[in-house]
Amino acid sequence: MSTSVIIIIILAAVAYGVFMMFYMKKLKGTRQKYAGDDALAQAPQIQEELLRSHFAAIKKQMQDAPVDAFTQCAYITTVGNKVKSAAATAAKTAAWAMVGVKARYHEADHAAYLVLSGDSLHYLFFEEGEAKEHLIFDRFRLLSARAAAITNGEKVTRLSSVMGQKPLKMSMDIDGRLTDVIYYGEVRRPPESALYGEGIMKVQGMGELHGKFGLLGRYFKKRFYEQYPHLSA
Repeated sequence: MSTSVIIIIILAAVAYGVFMMFYMKKLKGTRQKYAGDDALAQAPQIQEELLRSHFAAIKKQMQDAPVDAFTQCAYITTVGNKVKSAAATAAKTAAWAMVGVKARYHEADHAAYLVLSGDSLHYLFFEEGEAKEHLIFDRFRLLSARAAAITNGEKVTRLSSVMGQKPLKMSMDIDGRLTDVIYYGEVRRPPESALYGEGIMKVQGMGELHGKFGLLGRYFKKRFYEQYPHLSA
């Protein structure tokens, strides 16, 4: 390898290192900006802004049902007996429902969310930006649910769900079958993409997005635990 090539590689590595240091510094500052109580007061407006842009697919799937708060979650691996229902009647349904069942999942390429709507909790699973599952847990189910700890087995078998996250879990009995829901106190990506198409070079813009996404998760926890304090971690 020639000396000039080595110099170019070294300069590229140094430039990348400087860029990453600058990016992480910006990201840390933005996260702090959205970490306080003042930011929580702005959360409803920020959520509406993001529902119109990056999370329009969630709003579309909810149809006429309100989106009070939402956060990201891991896909549900056991769902017990499923009752089909149209998403339009989601807020008024007394049961839990699902549409578009699919047997196999590839979690790394997909996204799932929990949406608080009134006193019900909706689970939305997206494949390539398209909604494939819509589960609804009503107030009765949620009142009988309980907070649970992530097990060592789940840390191994669901590595991609919990690695680098601060996961929370609740468990509920569905027709005699225990169903676990692992969710997070932040949102990391929209349904359509993992944000790589947003333009990583727009450091300030990306930092703002990540800060706002994190705020959505905090806001969800606040609203959800106000209604269901027994599920608070």
